[in-house]
Amino acid sequence: MPWRLKEVIPEALKKAGGKEKLKRGLVLAAWREVVGKELAQLSEPLALEGGTLTVRVADPVTAHQLTYSRLALLRRYEERFPGVVKEIRFVAGPLEKEPEAPKTPENPERLLWASRRALELAEKAPLELREKVARAALALLQKDRGEPCPICGSPSPKHPCPTCRRLLESPWVRKEAERLKRGRPTSLEGEALLVARYLARKQLLAEMEELFPQALREAQLRPLLSDLARRYQALFPHEPLPEGVKSLLAREP
Repeated sequence: MPWRLKEVIPEALKKAGGKEKLKRGLVLAAWREVVGKELAQLSEPLALEGGTLTVRVADPVTAHQLTYSRLALLRRYEERFPGVVKEIRFVAGPLEKEPEAPKTPENPERLLWASRRALELAEKAPLELREKVARAALALLQKDRGEPCPICGSPSPKHPCPTCRRLLESPWVRKEAERLKRGRPTSLEGEALLVARYLARKQLLAEMEELFPQALREAQLRPLLSDLARRYQALFPHEPLPEGVKSLLAREP
């Protein structure tokens, strides 16, 4: 049976307690909404100490992916809890996740308002109940806003999400994507970096796909294909090469 805020708060209002533990509970409970449901299945928040949120992830690959999204995640936390989460640290290890609470669709603006309202109400809870009240309130208010964006992982009813869609049209981001594709460094961060990497990946794959049939027939083109493959693997070390390209290059001396 789902928790109801009106059933939890009356008991919590009987005593007074500390504000910091409540905020910590709300921050930890908000992780799923902040990171998106797909990545939330591969991670869990552990602690909030001194403004640093420590998150355990299932494996180093997921940690690597989330590190690229760190600035975007910090921005989402800042929208919900201004000044509370200043850094996020990822550690790899086995997860100990509780079963997820049932979800109901909700408007994002209402969710933000409701999270802040839950904070105000639960601040009056006794110290020993505050974290449970915070989790109960947020579990009631957490809602599914759509599948994760394929670029940044943010829940969105449209794909790519509006932010990534705008960045895909940015000449600056496209220029930096070209730099990445050529193996050069970039100063991009956050979602802009994710979009640039997404574009670089698409371009490299398209160029390998176009060159592959010609390289099959003409051996002198294989060094060009090998160079594309090398740049692709340097930029995306955890992703396999297209099978045909991999097979052809494996035959090269």
